[in-house]
Amino acid sequence: MTAYMERSDRLSLLTQAKAEATGRRFCAHHQGEVAAADGDFVIRNKTKRWVCFRCQKNSQRHNAALAKRRA
Repeated sequence: MTAYMERSDRLSLLTQAKAEATGRRFCAHHQGEVAAADGDFVIRNKTKRWVCFRCQKNSQRHNAALAKRRA
């Protein structure tokens, strides 16, 4: 395993431990902390990111509006 992969694994373990200890996670979309139960991991640009449900809904509404304008 490369040093980069080991770093990634340690970082994800640290992030998971912090989320379990505090009960909060960092939303990759709006750059704020929210309750860990109020979001989920999504794949964006080949990267797994944690995004709160509010931001996921807003993204879906935005994409739907763009599709409606294009049609």
